[in-house]
Amino acid sequence: MGVRDKALMEKTIRAFSLLEALARSGCPFLFKGGSSLMLHLNTSKRLSIDIDIICPPGTVIEDYLGKYAEEYGFGKVELVERISRTDVPKKHAKFYYEVSYPGNGGQDKILLDVLFEETHYSKVVSLPIQSPLLLTEEPLVMVNLPSHEDLLGDKLTAFAPHTTGIPFFKGEKKCTMEIIKQLFDVASLFDITENLSVTRSTFTKFAVIELEYRHLPTDNIQQVLDDIYHTALCISMRGVESPDEFKLLQDGIIRIGNFIHSEKYTLDSAIINAAKAAYLSKLLEYDINEVHHYDPDKLGDLAAQTIQQPLPTKLNKLKKTHPEAFFYWNAIQSIL
Repeated sequence: MGVRDKALMEKTIRAFSLLEALARSGCPFLFKGGSSLMLHLNTSKRLSIDIDIICPPGTVIEDYLGKYAEEYGFGKVELVERISRTDVPKKHAKFYYEVSYPGNGGQDKILLDVLFEETHYSKVVSLPIQSPLLLTEEPLVMVNLPSHEDLLGDKLTAFAPHTTGIPFFKGEKKCTMEIIKQLFDVASLFDITENLSVTRSTFTKFAVIELEYRHLPTDNIQQVLDDIYHTALCISMRGVESPDEFKLLQDGIIRIGNFIHSEKYTLDSAIINAAKAAYLSKLLEYDINEVHHYDPDKLGDLAAQTIQQPLPTKLNKLKKTHPEAFFYWNAIQSIL
């Protein structure tokens, strides 16, 4: 595995060390967020450097934070209490460590976000903390996390920049890379999901919560699905209809490079991922649970298919350049 950024790789390893320390401490928590995908996929293809957990209301998190911190190479631990945007109690901890890479030393930190609320996920699973990045010993430490179907529903709401998702800007801060991270995660989870019943339930719950926070009508989930679809279409069409938005998405595609180690992530990669996101949005819209995945050995008469209106006919160009993306847009056509 080629390592483009050793400091980022070290942060990822340190983040999982923190997770293991928390799990061993007896802290009652559910592990969520981008880092949790690495356990579901048992891969290091997208690096994630923060740890996000949910604890039951009333959990005294201070009782657990320092129990094994020193054993895992963490020195100072700082805890900050704050109220999250949805008025849910939240705490933020910083775990400091001595940097190994680059060799000139210094300190860096891993961020732990703790949300105190009851879980909104439909299905919780227990998985071992293991990754190609980690040197582990038996017995492996186990951790509870949402099912991959749940995470897919959660991540879909995050890939909707005009409604429930990460916006293009937070104040003056550009968030384009975070949007593309969500797209990459959606596509990765899609690849291992066969049925959308759990995904649909979780998507609906999270969409309502996020719409309420943004003072948007909570009885109109369709606006979120449309947002996902049109953002994905913008990427697939290379910004033909929304050139300014496409430039921002391109910026995110370029900037995400250091975080993805399974491939050189390019616009071509994003076009395939976007087709999967668009397909998911239509499966959810039309209450279809069965997912069909691209299989290059079982394409049937795909070469004879043509994208027709109301879909943009320019999508036909994908047949030669991106057959996998074309497969999903053709599947969308069969739904409409």
